[in-house]
Amino acid sequence: MENVILKDKFNLNIKKIDIAKFVIYFTFYSFIGFCIESSYGIITKGVIESRQSFLFGPFCAIYGIGAIFMITLLKPFNKNLIAIFIGSSIIGALTEYLMSLLCEIYLHFKWWDYSDYFLNINGRTCLFFVVIWGFLGVLLVRIINPKLDNFIYKIRKKINKKVFNFAIFGLTLFLIIDIFLTTFALKYFYAKISIDYDLPNSNYSIKKLNNIKKIKIFNENNLLKIYPNMRIAGNKFDNVFIDSLYNVSPTYYLKIFDKTNNDSIFP
Repeated sequence: MENVILKDKFNLNIKKIDIAKFVIYFTFYSFIGFCIESSYGIITKGVIESRQSFLFGPFCAIYGIGAIFMITLLKPFNKNLIAIFIGSSIIGALTEYLMSLLCEIYLHFKWWDYSDYFLNINGRTCLFFVVIWGFLGVLLVRIINPKLDNFIYKIRKKINKKVFNFAIFGLTLFLIIDIFLTTFALKYFYAKISIDYDLPNSNYSIKKLNNIKKIKIFNENNLLKIYPNMRIAGNKFDNVFIDSLYNVSPTYYLKIFDKTNNDSIFP
């Protein structure tokens, strides 16, 4: 009898999971993250450059993932600012660290390195950004997300349920395809680098690489335009910027001003 009750309770919890809302969270906050990162790039480097995670779309995935965990895990502490700040700092740091680690292990690339920052952990996260995550989490949980939830509620009231579900399905499918193509592109790119510079872990032949390169989206010039700050991880070129290995045109889209010194307010 007890097992039946537990099973019913489990099924009830499953039904309460709002997949559509999580898809919207991920998309919206990944876009907000893209805007934040693009602004940070202008301030620190003086250029407008790509800060997107995927081949297509202005999305910075770490913000979308971090936001989902913050919203989900910190909901019970909604009225406690200190708890939200500390929780957001921990969740942000863990998300940043794990995303960096997984990308290095699985894709052999790193998008950031905080080794020169004060109180960093293996260069994957540091005190400065832990504090930033804390402040962003407070804004997210207390101000931004309640407004987003209200907006989603109103949209659901106005739009036909089938139309809403179809839109969510289309967005989810787009994200899945985007992630798949991005993973393939980065795997291909590392294989090309490994052949060009005699690095391990290449499962591609030169002929296959040349055939893939003919597809414009997988060309190294295009990939370095999308990922201008990408570095190699875990080999003799560890932490080397990839654009330094290839003769490519400038990887930024537009230079706003010359940033030739280190007078930024940021570390």
